Amino acid sequence: MSFYFWVDFTILLITLTAALYFYSTRKFNHWKKKKVPFIPPVPLFGSAFDVFTLRQNIGDFTRKIYESTVQPYVGFFICDEPYLLVRDPELVKNILVKDFDVFSNRSVFENKKDDPMGAHILFLLKTPDWRNMRRKLSPAFSSGKMKNMYPLMGVSGKEMVEYLVEQSKSNPVIDSREVAAKYTTDVISSTSFGINANSFKYEDSEFRAVSRRVFNWAIWERAISTSFHFVAPSLVKLFKMRFVDKASSDFLREVFWRMMNERQEKKFVRNDLLDILIELKKQENIDDPYKLEGDKLVAQATQFFIAGFETSSSTISFTLYELAVNKDFQNKAREEIKEVIKKHGDISYDSLKDMQYVDWCIKETLRKYPVLPFLDRRSSADYQIPGTDVVLEKGSPIFVSVMGMHYDPKYFPDPDKYDPTRHSEENVKTRPSFTYLPFGEGPRNCIGARFGAVSSKSGVAHILNNFEVELCEETQHPLKIDPRGFLVAPISGLLLKFNRM
Repeated sequence: MSFYFWVDFTILLITLTAALYFYSTRKFNHWKKKKVPFIPPVPLFGSAFDVFTLRQNIGDFTRKIYESTVQPYVGFFICDEPYLLVRDPELVKNILVKDFDVFSNRSVFENKKDDPMGAHILFLLKTPDWRNMRRKLSPAFSSGKMKNMYPLMGVSGKEMVEYLVEQSKSNPVIDSREVAAKYTTDVISSTSFGINANSFKYEDSEFRAVSRRVFNWAIWERAISTSFHFVAPSLVKLFKMRFVDKASSDFLREVFWRMMNERQEKKFVRNDLLDILIELKKQENIDDPYKLEGDKLVAQATQFFIAGFETSSSTISFTLYELAVNKDFQNKAREEIKEVIKKHGDISYDSLKDMQYVDWCIKETLRKYPVLPFLDRRSSADYQIPGTDVVLEKGSPIFVSVMGMHYDPKYFPDPDKYDPTRHSEENVKTRPSFTYLPFGEGPRNCIGARFGAVSSKSGVAHILNNFEVELCEETQHPLKIDPRGFLVAPISGLLLKFNRM
């Protein structure tokens, strides 16, 4: 090739590089102009280089930003888009509740074109679709409905104990995360799809395979596609990424319609989510703008399966780990469980209500390990931050660092310490509201919070009633959180020793 070719090529390369640089940095003065403190960005990645390279969990990323200042808010960038992280509890309250009409939508991307079922999951929906679906589904998660569903959870709890008894005979060192995942897979498949997944009987259970795949951050495609829904919507759209992978979507869709048709033909009532969806569908008006049909209907059972599985399984395994570290707390929780069972005769929906200390343990676990470690919103109109001259333009994305709040010593003294008594009524009263946010707050809080809490509490109660849980040589201690994905999860299994009592 001639000398002139290389000269032209070099000039072209420099020109394209310069153009890319200036294009990717064109908004980097956004927060400076507004006189808002901000994290210095770098071209292409903004402030989120470690997130894009899967070296830092989004929860740790937002916590690091939270801890970088004491100001009520701080700006940062994802790629070239300016984001605002809100730190002040009163401002968090405004965004999640008081000014909810402006912040009713999450910033997470809904890819309806390429992910027709996943995009209709309530978590991803935008207003007015979200508002219509939330209104329809809210009655399904009432305390009365949970009480009716609980016997299905109880069956899974007893099967879990039987499994642990058999496993511990040959080797008491067991992966608590896998046990919790099997339990929650069975609970969710039973309550949302009307099927016994038999995860404790069959290692190759189809439902367990799906629950493994959906949140398997070792599969890079899953880690990237789910995280990018929050931080890179343009790439989600460009590369047609799915929030729920196609294989899982196809399986859950087939199972749902098979069970739905069978349930309607036989007129069999089971008091599960499937029955509730059937009843909701019957009550719909012909002119309803957001009718429960097709993938819109399947998506609600799918969300129940996905969200309920990860929330409960992580909470159970993290709780067992912390109680293995803190044996005094474990003994106190077990003592309460046995006293309550003596009073009620069994672990039931009503008896769980009397397990106050166990409840505190679950809440403290969710403080240290909030499954979704951040909240995201996007403004639907210009918004002036109260008491300031700062105006956020329509479409501005907002983050709240749940992890940052939960580890702020101003609200939770000695935050690395596991202390269930933080959640006593007396201590809760001394803490500012909107500083403990494991399920969010306001109209867009987690619709399945009650279900997740009951499922987790039941799982922990069944285990502690029958086993003493201890650390062992194989236990990952101190615990390391997986930097991939957008949820808080251990980087590998969580091995503990289960001693039969």
